[in-house]
Amino acid sequence: MANKNVKAKKVNKKSFNWNKVFFYAKSLFNNGIVKEIGIRHWISSIFIFLIAVFISVIPVLTTEATRSGSSTINSAFNDVLVESLYNYVNDEDSPDFKIENHKASLTNGDGASSIFTYEREGYRMDYYFFDTTEGNPTLQDQANSVLENNPNIQSHFFISTSAFQVSIINPSTGSSVGQANGGFNHIENIPSFKEYIKEGGDTSLPLNEVKTAYNNKLNEFFDLGYLDLRGQQVGMAVGICLGINAGITIIVIPILFLLTRGKNNPNRSIKFYQVMGIGFHATLSPAIIALILGYIMGGSFQYMTMLYVMCYGFRAMWLAMKYLRPPVE
Repeated sequence: MANKNVKAKKVNKKSFNWNKVFFYAKSLFNNGIVKEIGIRHWISSIFIFLIAVFISVIPVLTTEATRSGSSTINSAFNDVLVESLYNYVNDEDSPDFKIENHKASLTNGDGASSIFTYEREGYRMDYYFFDTTEGNPTLQDQANSVLENNPNIQSHFFISTSAFQVSIINPSTGSSVGQANGGFNHIENIPSFKEYIKEGGDTSLPLNEVKTAYNNKLNEFFDLGYLDLRGQQVGMAVGICLGINAGITIIVIPILFLLTRGKNNPNRSIKFYQVMGIGFHATLSPAIIALILGYIMGGSFQYMTMLYVMCYGFRAMWLAMKYLRPPVE
């Protein structure tokens, strides 16, 4: 029989230490805490650095991973594409092409030639088909040759056996204002490109609506074609940003270390690995700011590659001037 006088021992559960959480959270803006953590816990700062660098490239990753093939065609200047497309698909004399087993070929006409030219009020759009089967030059080589030998070509739509390339040129400046590229690996068989485009519009509708419908169908074609390249673009864009952000951070570490080496600097006893810990732990708040600004600014790759660099540069300068330099006499 159990002894009634024996009391069960009460186990005290260890409560979660929120003070430690708040302490680390303050390091997002408190450089004194960053310095303390970097000196005492420099190894954990390496993981903070890796997390921060990944956070800083999230806007680039999501922007490139969700980009469509038609998004790079500038709608403000693509009238020449809309008008030329309508005229091309309704021109019975211009060669048509088909896509079978993810390969394109002309249904009539030569294997590599100009298939249509559209001109209006100084704007020009040329359609070409290039045979890039084994033994022939690549799409880019043939495209460059055509452009070099035909200086009057402005905007163009180049189709080859396995890919396409579209460029919209502003004739006033000669600069590209829109482009689309892709392949046919994600495009099902299309017996006639012209009929494929016409599927998008009801000819009983007003002319402008028909042209818009044709253009929407072309955008669908661009979006499917771009799936071939999107993975490459994501890898390249993220890789560039990771390299820049990690590289700049690593470059700043020796600079911070040199700032502590002054004869009268009370921080000259700090070791290099501790300065590394300080510099790495200071990366988290710049990465979070870069993440927020990256989405606010709308995903421009050029800006997003510089956001983290600027934010971290400001924080490193603030950290160095306030906590790592000699005292002002």
